[in-house]
Amino acid sequence: MKFAVVVFPGSNCDHDTYHVAKDVLGQEADLIWHKDMRLGRPDVVILPGGFAHGDYLRTGAIARFSPIMQEVSKFAAAGEISVSADSALPPMILISSIRIG
Repeated sequence: MKFAVVVFPGSNCDHDTYHVAKDVLGQEADLIWHKDMRLGRPDVVILPGGFAHGDYLRTGAIARFSPIMQEVSKFAAAGEISVSADSALPPMILISSIRIG
């Protein structure tokens, strides 16, 4: 299974999520910069939360204008697995709840 972890300025948990997917679960994983135009061919897309600069900056509202989000929207619309990780739920729990194999 291949994971794509989208990285936004000010997000956290992206490298933690990548580590769990690649090193703990032993799966293929890529960090995707928010300005990239292509996701590649992942089986799962993860949008980390827990923005480091606080919710008052409306980072989620701003992130929706990032170029990669058009691809993420297409991916989700096709019924593929997409996860939005929030700081209230650690990425490891989100990833480990997805059946691999």
